[in-house]
Amino acid sequence: MTEPTTPERTRPRTHADPAPREGSPAREGRPGDAHARTDAPTDAGRPMAPPSEQAIPLVNRAAESEGVLARPARRLETERLADLFAAVSMDGDLRLSVERHPDYFALYDLEHDPEEQHVRAFEKDGEVEGVAAFLARDALLGGERVRTAYMSDLRFSDALRGGKVLGKVFAPEMRLAREATGAELFYTVVFDGNGAAQKALVKRDPRWPDKPLYRPLRRFDITSVLLAHPPLPRLRRPYRVTRARAEDMDEVLAFLQRDQRGRPFGYVLDEGRFERRLRDWPRFGAESFYLARDGQGRLAGVTATWDAFDVKRYRVRAYRGAMKRIRRAWDLAAPLLGGTKLPAPGELLRYAYLTHLCVPSEDPAVLAALLDAAYADLRGTGLCFLMLYLEREDPLRAALRGYLTSAMPATFYVVCAPDSRFAEVDLGAGR
Repeated sequence: MTEPTTPERTRPRTHADPAPREGSPAREGRPGDAHARTDAPTDAGRPMAPPSEQAIPLVNRAAESEGVLARPARRLETERLADLFAAVSMDGDLRLSVERHPDYFALYDLEHDPEEQHVRAFEKDGEVEGVAAFLARDALLGGERVRTAYMSDLRFSDALRGGKVLGKVFAPEMRLAREATGAELFYTVVFDGNGAAQKALVKRDPRWPDKPLYRPLRRFDITSVLLAHPPLPRLRRPYRVTRARAEDMDEVLAFLQRDQRGRPFGYVLDEGRFERRLRDWPRFGAESFYLARDGQGRLAGVTATWDAFDVKRYRVRAYRGAMKRIRRAWDLAAPLLGGTKLPAPGELLRYAYLTHLCVPSEDPAVLAALLDAAYADLRGTGLCFLMLYLEREDPLRAALRGYLTSAMPATFYVVCAPDSRFAEVDLGAGR
């Protein structure tokens, strides 16, 4: 229940959940557009929770002794939720806040219908001081189609920290999410450097024996490729890269779906989800994709770039430690190399996701060709870096040689109740 929801190589390799969140992305097919529904009641012009969800008692009083009440978040509260989300910063050498104004729910709406969104608000003294989300979808797991939910965007203000709130509410919150979404299994991402989240979420505590069980499935790095120096010269390019066109999308979808079938928590893209992304994601479409082909014209790899500025933005709060030195050196070199200076504290850090990354052969030369092309197109556009997700021992990491990169280690966890059928099931290695 942490951030990032954003792109898909953590689940693993064809990323695009926007949501890479701690917790980054990262849209199930639907018969029609939920935004156009006229038969559903609305809350400030947006769909409310469906009747099936309203029938479930969704108020959680497990932490009432701490003065805390957990309940469904309301769309009318979008400004307060976005303010709270931005106020709880992501700390590290680069301290960032994540902004979701003007519509906190817009990021979720890109990928999930209202009935797939179980968003929770935590009240204390009548004020919303915490938020969390459970985002449901069908996933492919060992050849089985399983209803899952991504636990994301957990934020508590100082008013809820340092107490017993999470220990008391966590198990009942997951039960409510299971009832509301039909999810059998949950998953999330936690930054390895977030000690507070590791202690509160992952570590077992005898005081809370029914606390959900966290099982590590993948350890990976959220890797930022600085759009700094001129594009790398390559002596040999065994793959030809082109920008995609609308007529390429059927081939791309089939390529991605074949790959997803072999991955833990693989996406079901071919029942409308992929088309929904092309239609609904802002600043995204067929032309966002890069296609790598071998000498015979066969598709060897794909990726796409996505600037999520309209629904999710990072604002720099402070540079510390190594990032302070990196910024100083880079800002001196940027004018000479034609790069973009890193933003000052208080300014937005512009970036793009490298999403829908799919290289079934795991040949780093394929990723190198794709990365070179995307890098050349984005450098000089005002963006500071490209973000992608690579496992620690991933052979594709060799494609990053020669680029300036920084990495934030994180772990992909499978989450379930201690007595769940998934508590001891081998979920397989996959890719």
